[in-house]
Amino acid sequence: MSPGKLRRRAVEIRGARIPGSGGWAPYLMTLVALVLVWMALWGSASPTVILLGVLVSALILLLFPLPTMHFRFGVHPGRTAVLIGRFLWDVVVASVHVGWLAVRPRPPQPRITQVRLASDSDFLEALTALAVSLVPGSLIVDADSGTRTLTIHVLDADKQSDDQFRAQVLAQEDRIRRALGDEDRTPTRQVERADRPSGRGARR
Repeated sequence: MSPGKLRRRAVEIRGARIPGSGGWAPYLMTLVALVLVWMALWGSASPTVILLGVLVSALILLLFPLPTMHFRFGVHPGRTAVLIGRFLWDVVVASVHVGWLAVRPRPPQPRITQVRLASDSDFLEALTALAVSLVPGSLIVDADSGTRTLTIHVLDADKQSDDQFRAQVLAQEDRIRRALGDEDRTPTRQVERADRPSGRGARR
């Protein structure tokens, strides 16, 4: 079956036409990632395994093409160092706190809280959710991409209030955004609110 027929078959399977690939770079990055997963599953880096991984990965990308994602990011070394340093510090502090919860007489007071992210990027949402989940004591329960809302299980509600925890998550999102060199320093949702006419002006 030719690549053109495979592409049309992919459209039939997904039920809608897929946008353009957006260039070879995302395709090659995804292909390499799939080949690495294939090699890890086989536990081998032999030429035969690599060749089969490339063929299988290329077939998967033809049958199940990913939607186009537009990136406007680039790594900023200084801000990346700040991001990593603060993340490691948060992990250490949270680990000590979780260890204290394990030995103290009073049990922890868990809670579920929701945080609406400031940006409107799938990539930033995924990275922020990953960063929050990697810090002991917090775990992502659900991520609503429609409203950019993360539902998070917090192990100990006595450590900080909901507002303080939301501010901590949003600060983490902002550090990730700055580390990736996003030139837009104003969160998308704030821009949308600023562009809307106020109620007083609408009544005039």
